[in-house]
Amino acid sequence: MVTTILEYKNHVKPRAERQVTYFCRLCREYGIKTRKSHLQNYYNANRDMVTKRSNNDLVDVIFVESK
Repeated sequence: MVTTILEYKNHVKPRAERQVTYFCRLCREYGIKTRKSHLQNYYNANRDMVTKRSNNDLVDVIFVESK
C-alpha cells in the first residue's frame, strides 16, 4: 500500500498543468480560465443567467478548450 501511494504521488501534475484554459469565440481571446466569470465581467451577463444549468450548452458553444 505504501508503494502505491508513493507511485501515485510522483504522477500528480501541478495545478498550473491541470488547469484547462479556454478560447472565447466572442472576443477571440485565449487563456481564459473561468468561463462564467469572463461572461459576467466582459459582457455584463447576469449571474443568475450564467449559472443556470439550462444555459451550460450556450457556455459550451461560446468557449472552446484551448489546451
